[in-house]
Amino acid sequence: MEIIEKHQDVLLAGSEVWLVRPRGIDDILRVCVTPNRIPSADERAGLVIATDAELSAGTLISTLRSCAVGLDLPLLYGVSVGYPLDANPPFMLRRNRELTTSWPAFEPVTPALLGMPGVARTGGADAFLAFLADELRPALAEAFPIDTDDATLTGQSFGGLFVLYALLHRPDAFRRYLAVSPSLWWNGRALLDAAARIVESRPAPVARLYMCVGELEHRARFSQQFSAPVPEDVREVLRAILGNIDFPGDMFTMEQILRRWQSDQFSVESHVYPEESHETIMGAALSRGLRRLYGTL
Repeated sequence: MEIIEKHQDVLLAGSEVWLVRPRGIDDILRVCVTPNRIPSADERAGLVIATDAELSAGTLISTLRSCAVGLDLPLLYGVSVGYPLDANPPFMLRRNRELTTSWPAFEPVTPALLGMPGVARTGGADAFLAFLADELRPALAEAFPIDTDDATLTGQSFGGLFVLYALLHRPDAFRRYLAVSPSLWWNGRALLDAAARIVESRPAPVARLYMCVGELEHRARFSQQFSAPVPEDVREVLRAILGNIDFPGDMFTMEQILRRWQSDQFSVESHVYPEESHETIMGAALSRGLRRLYGTL
């Protein structure tokens, strides 16, 4: 990983921003690093890495800081990973690549919904996971008093899908996993099928998983949201997705699959949050999910 630039963030006080070029990703990523309090000389902090910095950075830092004041969370560094603020194409197209497995049929969908031409590539989850675990985390430990063995991964929507992908494919990369509104509908629910195979063939990891969705994440609401005119080939893909979308059902199915991992060192729980939608859930999820994972709630 090449660190191109480091500077203090002008938007989030006490935050350091890195612009980095990963070995396995042909792009520049923006990493925002903030402790929830100033560590003393002999303290080592835990680490919470969040995807989608453009959406998560402010909420993550405010949650970690507020919970540290109230003793609801320990000393933690919040790290949000996204793209340069002037990225072109914008992060909404780039994130599809980092957070998913390959699904060519979906690649025209996001640009069409945003009224843009072209495709948003998919299939970069392995490279992004390798960057987080093998490049970014060691670099953070060199620069800050961080215990790399005490790391949590979180993300929402495609980010939640990525969190579960990481748990299943590199379960030792993180100690805790917080999957918010995971898009398990992706590619015909392929990750649910993979989970069933992996649980049968591998021992349970040493990890804790917390999943949540909002009660307003249902078919009727999504059908209304994604009703803009789009090309017919894109409309066909959307029909197939929206006709079977079931965020709570998919989450509970994943929970039941993962409960087959019988181990005192692995735990999984899931919750549906009242009155939360796909767009509003992140604040509640970070507060409740992190406190559950760290044993303070």
